[in-house]
Amino acid sequence: MCILMATRAHPDYELILISNRDEFLARKTHATCWHNDDFILSPYDLAKTSKEKQIFGTWSGINREGKLATILNLKLDGQRDTIKSKSRGLLPFTFLSTHKADFQNWDNYDKFEMNYDGLNTTGDFNFFYGDVIEKQYKLIDSLGRTFNVLDSTCKSNLNSYMAVSNGEFYNSPSISEQAWKKVKVARDGLEKLVLGNIDSDEETIISNCFQLASKSSVPGTASKPNALQMLADPNVIMNTIYVPPLRRPPDDDLGASIPDGDYYGTRSQIVLLVSKNSSKVTFIERILYSSDEDVNHYSVATPKEEKRFEFKL
Repeated sequence: MCILMATRAHPDYELILISNRDEFLARKTHATCWHNDDFILSPYDLAKTSKEKQIFGTWSGINREGKLATILNLKLDGQRDTIKSKSRGLLPFTFLSTHKADFQNWDNYDKFEMNYDGLNTTGDFNFFYGDVIEKQYKLIDSLGRTFNVLDSTCKSNLNSYMAVSNGEFYNSPSISEQAWKKVKVARDGLEKLVLGNIDSDEETIISNCFQLASKSSVPGTASKPNALQMLADPNVIMNTIYVPPLRRPPDDDLGASIPDGDYYGTRSQIVLLVSKNSSKVTFIERILYSSDEDVNHYSVATPKEEKRFEFKL
């Protein structure tokens, strides 16, 4: 399942964000690019049945004004009815596409709903968004709750590092005993990454970010990156940050919005760095796979494609 890691703890960066998108490899998507009149930088989904390359929402991106957003869908094993009419990808797309948005008008669930009336008809989600210029970040969820996250005014170290997945609703800056193992590993790994790279150059930090995003606890995938396995135990994706291509069991959609193809796993990784003065943005997407056939040709160590962008705010 998808995972998001974010921190403001590094002295040289306003924000470091790492995101894995776990999806069916055959899901129709477009790699990261500038779109919406060169205003939004993000990858995006394409409508499955459309003949045109129309945008069908995004999962992670940033715009020219320093607004950023990442959405994680939730699979809650029958706790709630997640079959609803609105695509989750429309939440970040709506927020990012609004020009000259005052973040104060979006900074909690109720305000967001005033700007986008589809919140209560959207499937279960955790949604992280913020403004790197105003240095404010929020997380809202489909229970209607709002959390202040990455609050630099709080002295607690727990607020400096955030890790959230899509297997449970966000509860607090602390990692509960019920949290998925991958969330605990990610949060601890992010703190080690920052503390171990205080004096490192940007390329080293980027490399270490992707290394953390590629950490796998699935047996055999470290020595055999292209090892293909059946997802016999659904709990395996609760424990590993990087999910290698796994053949899904019959009739299991794995919580995906649009099941497509045979293989499921981490198909895309994003690293986003924003300089301390919030003037420079570095956005990198690694596309590991974009079809079932790709599992025979690429791996997390040899991704299919990399898109890199740098721009000034």
